Amino acid sequence: MTATLLHGLAAAGVFLAWAVCALLCATGLLLAMFSISGTWLVLAAGIVAALLTGSAEFPGWPTLLGMLVVCVAVDTGEWFAVRWGVQRRGGSRAAGWLALLGSVSGAVVGGLVVPIIGNLIGMLLGCFLPVFFYEQHRLKKADGAVRIANGAVLAGLIVLLQKVAATTGMVLWLAAGLLF
Repeated sequence: MTATLLHGLAAAGVFLAWAVCALLCATGLLLAMFSISGTWLVLAAGIVAALLTGSAEFPGWPTLLGMLVVCVAVDTGEWFAVRWGVQRRGGSRAAGWLALLGSVSGAVVGGLVVPIIGNLIGMLLGCFLPVFFYEQHRLKKADGAVRIANGAVLAGLIVLLQKVAATTGMVLWLAAGLLF
């Protein structure tokens, strides 16, 4: 009786751990669609899967290290892309920093005001508005300021697509490795 009960509990625990992996992957994908980095959740799912499968099976250390590199690359790219978008269109360094700070603070405030979709709206407004007002003051022309601020928004949207693609790729990598 006791052995059967313990076996049943062990099987339930393994099932719950795999469910946590799936939930982490699904949540990571959802977050990536709303401009929040979901790659870290997929890495966490990979770690849980590695604990479940053992060190000799997929995903091993090389896979987890590869996922870590993707996570760091996505977040590093995010930090520099918005500044690059501003400066590529002729904006100042200060406007680049404003775009970076505005996108992060806009995403946080937007998420607090309107959960989920507010992150994306806040990020886009946070990219555009501070850059537009700063560059309009600096250039004394609205059309040049709009062009530069649009560069920040365009870079922000590219980063969003990059996050979704990277998170999707990591989920597919993990799923394919575990299933095949």
